[in-house]
Amino acid sequence: NNTLVIFTSDHGEMLGSHGMNSKMVFYEESAHIPLIMRLPGAIQPGTVVTTPVSHIDLFASILDYLGVNGHKSEGHSLRPLIEGRVYTRPDFCVSEWPSNSVPNFMVRTAEWKFMFANSPGSKALDALYNLKDDPYELNNLIGNNPIRGYYLAQAEKMKTRLISWLESVNSPHLQGVINRPVIKGLRSPQRKSLQRKSWSEKRQRTRFYF
Repeated sequence: NNTLVIFTSDHGEMLGSHGMNSKMVFYEESAHIPLIMRLPGAIQPGTVVTTPVSHIDLFASILDYLGVNGHKSEGHSLRPLIEGRVYTRPDFCVSEWPSNSVPNFMVRTAEWKFMFANSPGSKALDALYNLKDDPYELNNLIGNNPIRGYYLAQAEKMKTRLISWLESVNSPHLQGVINRPVIKGLRSPQRKSLQRKSWSEKRQRTRFYF
């Protein structure tokens, strides 16, 4: 009754979505993972948080609940958010992946997801998804569409968020992200996977048993 229990996972599973299996991509099936916390008397049962958070917030959160101060962290304590108090952390989370063929960074807010490479020379196709209108991430909005200027502006806002985070953690990739323009990738009416060509595993039929 006085133990903080945290249930989470380091990644999800694609399970055939976007023609992929395994992980190592920024689609929701891989990147949006469970995070369940229990501490009787401190965390109200049934509390649901919809603000994007990250695993790097766990260290600061644990120390906060333990009443331990004086340890710096790149994350933010989730305690104010869980308790419904004023929360001063950014309204987005960032994930990263080292690769030369797919985007290296993901920036996610409650509504938008932006995938971006970390160097001007990367051949990766940047992407912007509206998770409210397109929860399965089938339509990359950076490209040829009637209001592409609006979506490019949204992508630039997400890039600004990414730059601010890279500055805050003194990232060596900061300058590469600054120098890389948002690529005007093609829209995908055929719903082709953004990263399928970079997937090296042989495609296999997946069987499901219930």
